[in-house]
Formats: sequence, C-alpha cells, structure tokens
Amino acid sequence: MLRSPLVALALIALFGPPAAADDGCEKFAWSLASERAAFAAPDKTTIAAGETLAALPTAALVIRLQAGAQASFEMPPERRPRTEQWHGGMVRLPALAKPGIYQITLSDDAWIDVIQNGRYARSVGSTGRSDCSGVRKSVRLDLDASPVVLQVSGVVGDTIAVTIGPVQ
Repeated sequence: MLRSPLVALALIALFGPPAAADDGCEKFAWSLASERAAFAAPDKTTIAAGETLAALPTAALVIRLQAGAQASFEMPPERRPRTEQWHGGMVRLPALAKPGIYQITLSDDAWIDVIQNGRYARSVGSTGRSDCSGVRKSVRLDLDASPVVLQVSGVVGDTIAVTIGPVQ
C-alpha cells in the first residue's frame, strides 16, 4: 500500500509535476509576453475613439469604441465586420520618431487598419491566436516618420486594449 504513493512521489521528483494546460499564449509567431503584461497592468490609460494623442503611448492604451453605425473612420475599414453588432473607431497618433517596423497588438478580435499619408499601411507580418486569454493578435508594419491613424473595427465589446511601438 505504501509503495504506490512513494512511486508517484519519486516519479514527480524525477520528471516534474504534470504539464499545465497549453493555452496558446506561447505559440504566437513572436513573443508577446510584454504585451500580455501591459494588458494585465491596472494603470492603463483610457481614451475615447476619435481622440488625438500628443505622443506615442509607452504602455497599453484602452480605447472606448463607438457602436458600428456611429463609428467614424479616416478611411472605410478594408474589411467588413463579421457580425451585425460591432464597435470601432480611430485614434490619431503623432509623427513617429523614426521610420521602421512598428508592432501593434490587440487584446481582442478586431480588424485593424493603419493609415499613413492618406494610404493604408501594409502589414509585413502578423500573428494571432484565439486560445490566449487577453491577447488576440499582433501586426507588424513598415511605417515612415509621419503621423498615423489607427483604426479598429469589428470589435464585439465597446473597448479594446492596444499596444504600439517599434519592434526591438
């Protein structure tokens, strides 16, 4: 009788505890650990869609979105929302400090458009997962040193958390 628990303890000591459930957060194409931490931080700045920021945010930003029918955009979203009831909006960012690859990460499912110089910026990479709580997707874009309009659409909820910054 005593042997079973001893064998089990010996196996745990030898091989470690059973693996935790794999939730997908480590399976993005690049690490999003700092973005996950930023989204979980209690002191995120909240702004309303339509606002213009004086500086590129250094932490996660929560955007209060508008109902789809009332949402205003610089240019129409490039993709139609998948649902009838959705939220969206835009935020104007100042000229970037320098050109380069920038990464925008979203907490929830949404379509993202980045507009610069009156044109849609093109993605140079993206990664997304539906099995990572708190982070849905991350997009990388090659941007120049001019102002940026960030648009999100097709969001189920009325807020979304976003991080944006140069790729390190």
